[in-house]
Amino acid sequence: AYDGAITTLCGGGRYNGLLELLDGPSETGIGFALSIERLLLALEEEGIEFPQMQHIDLFVATMGEKADDFAVTLLNRLRHAGISVDKDYLSRKLKGQMKQADRLNATYTIVIGDQELEAGEVAVKHMATGESQTMKFEEIESYIHGGKE
Repeated sequence: AYDGAITTLCGGGRYNGLLELLDGPSETGIGFALSIERLLLALEEEGIEFPQMQHIDLFVATMGEKADDFAVTLLNRLRHAGISVDKDYLSRKLKGQMKQADRLNATYTIVIGDQELEAGEVAVKHMATGESQTMKFEEIESYIHGGKE
């Protein structure tokens, strides 16, 4: 299928004595490497395409470390409820996070900071209309599900 061009996607093995050669203890090691580029080329050659997500239900923007930690828990809960949700993982400023929400075509966004954590509620903004509604964190799931029907 690949005319010999892409025949190895990953490789590895057992490395007896390698640590000892590097002035380490006499231990046995194992290892492997995987070429993502080769894997993508092989999938392309086979005509296998990754499904492209058209949008996400909710984007969670955060301001501060506490908010970021809280967001991870919130994302996990919402994903288990069947909501497609994402957040920024690059510690961008709020403006950059909102651009990311736009790129992901998020239906709703929320911004979590110290004030929101203290109050236990957040404003959920509908990106297309600009309308915003304040609610408790526990109400987000039913609100998003209500908008999906």
